[in-house]
Amino acid sequence: MVSAAILLFAAPCAALVTPGTVGTAIRPPPNREEMLVQAAAAVGRARADGVDRHTLRLFLPRGDGLSPPDESWEGGIMQLFAACSPLTRDLLRRLSTEVAGVPPSLNEQRLDVSGVDGESVWFAQSSQPEDDCVGLVQPTPDRLATIRKLCSECGARPLLMVNPQWREGDDPFDALSRKGGLLGALGNALGGKAALQKELSALGFVDVYTLSEYVCRGSRICLQLSYPLGWTALPRHFLDTS
Repeated sequence: MVSAAILLFAAPCAALVTPGTVGTAIRPPPNREEMLVQAAAAVGRARADGVDRHTLRLFLPRGDGLSPPDESWEGGIMQLFAACSPLTRDLLRRLSTEVAGVPPSLNEQRLDVSGVDGESVWFAQSSQPEDDCVGLVQPTPDRLATIRKLCSECGARPLLMVNPQWREGDDPFDALSRKGGLLGALGNALGGKAALQKELSALGFVDVYTLSEYVCRGSRICLQLSYPLGWTALPRHFLDTS
């Protein structure tokens, strides 16, 4: 029986694991409220280090618990959007309130003209412009121009991407897209994300909070990244029964 989180320092990670953070791994959240608390704290720690562009991958509320945004959601991307949009709104409210001390004004703008791609952007406007926050909900790679524009407009104010619609792991097209010349261009054209990752890195985006679930030999494993503490892993059944 696993009794403590396993530190996975060898896992690829945008956050920095330092000697002072060893042994301070955060336990995966049991519910929506605790997840928002952890995500807001990770954003706060990143901002204290001068990071104002944040990527977060959250579990979504379903029933009495939290579920990864995977193929088990029968309603597809729009069902995921219905769960992710209010989650992003509440995260921005928490961040802006914590900074300014008063609730912000919150407004949502849909990005998918068709209404079926499940993309939007939330604006949290505080009494002081420097306390504003912006959050992109499930952006696709096609929104790169919008992301660039928001980065320019936000300046030093925090800009969040929540549950972006591109893969965390690599496939053959991703490997191909990292090659130079014609092969690299072909890989990017076929859906590889190397060019996208390079652009987002240049814009200053950092993975600050990630929740993922994988199956290993029949057991569900919860992986968590929380800036700057690195990765932890814990069997999901341990979380459900403890």
